[in-house]
Amino acid sequence: MNGSNFSSAWNLEVHEKLPAAAYYASGCIYIMFLLIATAGNSVAIYVFICSKKLRSANHYLVFALCFGDLLMASVGISMLIITSFTTYWILGDMACTAYGTLMTFLGLSQITLLGIIAFSRYKCVVHNHRTTPLSAKIGVAVCYSFSMCLAAAPNFGWSNYVEEPIGTSCGPNWKGIESRDISFNITLFCTCFLLPLFVILFCYTMVYRKIMNTNRVNKSREIYVSITIFLMIVTFIGAWTPYACMALYISITKSNQINLVCVAIALILAKSVPIWNPYIYFLRDKQFNSECQKLIPFLTRVPFWRTRPRNRDEVLQLQRTVVRDCATTNV
Repeated sequence: MNGSNFSSAWNLEVHEKLPAAAYYASGCIYIMFLLIATAGNSVAIYVFICSKKLRSANHYLVFALCFGDLLMASVGISMLIITSFTTYWILGDMACTAYGTLMTFLGLSQITLLGIIAFSRYKCVVHNHRTTPLSAKIGVAVCYSFSMCLAAAPNFGWSNYVEEPIGTSCGPNWKGIESRDISFNITLFCTCFLLPLFVILFCYTMVYRKIMNTNRVNKSREIYVSITIFLMIVTFIGAWTPYACMALYISITKSNQINLVCVAIALILAKSVPIWNPYIYFLRDKQFNSECQKLIPFLTRVPFWRTRPRNRDEVLQLQRTVVRDCATTNV
């Protein structure tokens, strides 16, 4: 079944379209997402590339996340803006397949990378074994390769990409009844959502237990870094879970009775994913924040980009620097 037939099935058998105003409102929201995500991820990628200090394994993994977020925003959301203001998928079947492949690849690679980040944090905190930059690069390559192979599979006959219920986006054929569709959907849920989610939950449970039993010297920093990564994971899962639940409902029930307003909200939440990662890092990672200010000086005028000492040693160091600078000036 091709994308056009599937779209007709939804429109004729199931729903009336949402009011045009709802599509226009969605388009305006997507424009906001595009601007915020493109700006944040572009700055993050620029800083990662230019700064030699940001060469740790953790920063490589975050760089991969931001690169995927930038692609999702600049290409995927741009296409959604066009279709939202036309109120239907105007770009044709080939673009539908390309969009479905790209967004599936990016979604899979993001959650897989978050699983790798959680596992890396687990090794560091629980087993005191830090991931090397080389290992991080290999992990990113494996993650991208796996995600691309699975996302490209529908182009070679294992299920297919079709228009989604709202009519302005494309995705896997959740409603397909053929064995190839069912097997592909089950594979997506099990290996690309449930498995990474289990790894993330297990790793952070172990990290939490270890931090609670560690000494006071390391506890503050470990908690701070873990919360930063945990926030990235929570925002991703929070954004994608409504869409995943909607897809699971359609896949299991094969029901046409699904509220288009719920579909629109789930889709909007899913497309908010590219926004969060760079800004969480801007706000919480002190080294990254500091490098931003060096490479892009005007950011020092933006309040939430300013680095703030987080412990007594840093405060004392800052005070000594100020005293030394004043003494030099007086001389």
